[in-house]
Amino acid sequence: MRIEDRITRRRRRGRARRVVRDLSALDPTAHPDEPTGRGPTLERILDVLDPVFDGTLPPHVHVYGPKGVGKSAVVTSLFEHLARAIPSEQSVIYTTTRTAGTPTTSFAYVDARTAPTEFALLHATLDALSEESVPSQGVGIEAVRSRLAASVSHDERAVVAIDHVGEPETYPARTAIELLDDVSPHVSVLTVGRTPADGLDNRFESVEVERYQRHNLVDILVERASNGIARNALTHEATSEVAEWADGDAHDALSALYGAAQLAASDGTETLDTDLVEKAIDAVPDDGCSLGRVFALPESRRQVLRAFVSVDDEDRFSVTAATEAIADTPPVSLSATTIRRVLYELSDLGLVRRVPVNGSTDGPGRPATRPIPNFSTLAFRGLDDVDR
Repeated sequence: MRIEDRITRRRRRGRARRVVRDLSALDPTAHPDEPTGRGPTLERILDVLDPVFDGTLPPHVHVYGPKGVGKSAVVTSLFEHLARAIPSEQSVIYTTTRTAGTPTTSFAYVDARTAPTEFALLHATLDALSEESVPSQGVGIEAVRSRLAASVSHDERAVVAIDHVGEPETYPARTAIELLDDVSPHVSVLTVGRTPADGLDNRFESVEVERYQRHNLVDILVERASNGIARNALTHEATSEVAEWADGDAHDALSALYGAAQLAASDGTETLDTDLVEKAIDAVPDDGCSLGRVFALPESRRQVLRAFVSVDDEDRFSVTAATEAIADTPPVSLSATTIRRVLYELSDLGLVRRVPVNGSTDGPGRPATRPIPNFSTLAFRGLDDVDR
């Protein structure tokens, strides 16, 4: 914990006790500056990137592992530190002892969820490597490709991390690597996804990230709680229960903790006991999708999803009923046909789960299904309120 945080805690003594001090500290979509329990993973990635410390370009690498194991946290933190530690073309000051011919390396991070097309990927990479912003309107893909190729060379190289590849609305790792490979031979690509990359030969490296051990997950929860929850408000039993249930998935563990903190704040309780934690755990579906994917949706889809979460359970007994309820929920102004299409699209993406309803149909020849959110609605509501 930082010194400023410790002082703030002391100053709060004597005030009315608040169980929740900073919900953002429990945000399952946020990554810490220093990931907990991932030292060996950092070392393995650094082993692959080691050539940059000698001024040469490392091989392409794919980092993979299941949801909630800290892949994004490790890569984003590592690239931020590397960008500060290793000179880039923007940071080099040429002197009599350092010539313009000395190779430099720039580091860029791109989230495929917000750059899901070839143009968006090239544009985001160029924007991350450029000191000046790159316009997204009135410029074609070939112009972006040319500018990106001109920004890297034998003396000005780049290592680009592309996160969340291989998801329903993003591209495979191989595609991402090939797109940047075609732009310049002076770009090295690190992709991050949940599954091993198909079609990569032995010129490429792979780093697998396994699930957290239970004690690592406890450490993560305790660290986050120390910044977001009043001292001693989270019981050891509740922490252990969350860690045991989450089975190595930090995203789900933090989603449950975030939800429990919301319940405690609304109920006015002074501790996050096992009863509250169990309610919050029940709000996190088994094998659900990450909240990061939810918040990467375009606003039009999020508006439908926001209304879908807000309607009563009895109004979600079928897709048709949910469509009608959403259409009547302000500020949604979409037609019932559009809402219905969006619900099916969200289902295809895994953000909404359709549960079969026995003995009924939902349209001519189509078995009825009851749509339910495939993520923690407790955490979503709290994070969505903050995001807006």
